[in-house]
Amino acid sequence: MICPHCQKPIDDDASLCPHCHGYVRDPASPSPSEFVFCDGCGARLSPHDRTCPKCGRPAPGILSTRSSAPDLAAGKTASFPRLTKRMIEQGPRGRGRGVPPAPQAPAPGADPFATNVLPAADIASATAAGEGADPYHRPRRRLGRRLAIGLVAAALVGGGVYFAVADPLGVMPGYLESLRESASQMFPSRMAPETPEQTGDEPAADPEQSAEQDKAATDAQALPALTAAYKRIVAQHDALDTIIDDYNTVIFASNRDQRAEGAASAYGARDVLDQTIEDLEAMELPEGSAYTDELANLLELAGWVRTRVDMYCASWDIALSYTEGDLPSRHQDEILAPLRDRAAADAEARDNFFSHVAAFEPKPVTAA
Repeated sequence: MICPHCQKPIDDDASLCPHCHGYVRDPASPSPSEFVFCDGCGARLSPHDRTCPKCGRPAPGILSTRSSAPDLAAGKTASFPRLTKRMIEQGPRGRGRGVPPAPQAPAPGADPFATNVLPAADIASATAAGEGADPYHRPRRRLGRRLAIGLVAAALVGGGVYFAVADPLGVMPGYLESLRESASQMFPSRMAPETPEQTGDEPAADPEQSAEQDKAATDAQALPALTAAYKRIVAQHDALDTIIDDYNTVIFASNRDQRAEGAASAYGARDVLDQTIEDLEAMELPEGSAYTDELANLLELAGWVRTRVDMYCASWDIALSYTEGDLPSRHQDEILAPLRDRAAADAEARDNFFSHVAAFEPKPVTAA
């Protein structure tokens, strides 16, 4: 007989073509003239159908009795293409587009009715024995490799950004200059005139206007400095209450450490006044500044406070010169001498301070 699939001669009692392995006829199945029905949906099949055109189930007799039940239960139905009459008439040499190739001949000794589904136990045992990875599953990429690739990409991007922004090699200025020069040569009419800020040249300005701006800027900076100096001067004069209390308490103490501790308030106030006077004398104001008089007033106010504080410092110098064996109480006349000798200067400084302290406070003024 002739195989209806590949048109090659086969044995009359053959149910499977040895050339194309196509199903021919099962002696137990109905003859080709009889109807064939799908075991799944009951649709009528052609004797040449290998699968049901409605549900895709293999036609009766395609799968062997031993393997058809497990495969169908697992949903592993064979995806056989439906053979048309034209495909059968053309044969294996006349296959056109969409016609599947003829099956390859099985290996010698192979069971033609067995399926090609590998048992899961065989795959697991082969993998455990080290015979190789599962050929039916794509191996997963390791996380470490992806992380390394991401770090390298981040490093490259970060390095590019750094070289573009920081320009450690100094190539950007020259590149921009060459680009600007090329643009000016190609499009001279579209190049705007360069400003002094672009060229780096100092803009020409009116000398009188510049002087006025400098003076205004200096005056704006002078007011906070003068105000801070004024507050320090007034604070040292207010500290005279503490200085006098410490003086009256331990000036004649036999313990020199107690005397040194009591003298700290007077010496500290004098140091602050000396630093303030030095800062005021170093302050430079432009000619005609609106705060020239305020600067002179603060110097005079600081001098009055220092005169009063220095009187007690001079007395402390004498009291601290005596050791433990030479009690200060035996030298009261010498210790009190600065207070007696400078009493008139102290009274004058006190009166001047209280008479001018409110008027000498720096206030915002405008130049005439």
